[in-house]
Amino acid sequence: MYGFENEPLELHLLAAKRILRYLAGTLDYGLEFSPCTESLRIIAFVDADWAGCVDDRRSMSGHCVLVGNNVVSWNTRKQKVVSRSTMEAEYRSLTDVAAEVTWINALLHDLSAANRTTNHLV
Repeated sequence: MYGFENEPLELHLLAAKRILRYLAGTLDYGLEFSPCTESLRIIAFVDADWAGCVDDRRSMSGHCVLVGNNVVSWNTRKQKVVSRSTMEAEYRSLTDVAAEVTWINALLHDLSAANRTTNHLV
C-alpha cells in the first residue's frame, strides 16, 4: 500500500503551500519562558480522539507538558495501533505523556532542581 508521499494530489500541494505561507508569516513569533519563583511543578495535559482518522481508524493523541508556567513539551500524533475503545486510546496517550514527564523529572533532577519539583497529570 502506498501513501500520499508516493502519489501526491493537487490538494496535497495546496496544503503544503498553505503551511509554508503560515510559517513564513510567523518568523517573529517565539516562546516566552518566565522565571519560576515557587516550586517547579510538572503539569501534563493529555487527550485522545478515539478512531479519529477515518482512513485507518487509528486514534489521535496529544499532550502538553509544563514546568512551572512554561510549556516545555507538546506533541500530537496518530497512535501506532488501532484501539478498541475510547479508554484504551486514552490509556495509550497517558502512557506516552507519563514517559515524557518521567524524562523531564529525571532531567530536572540531573540539573539539581529535583528538590523543587512536584508532578501533576491532568
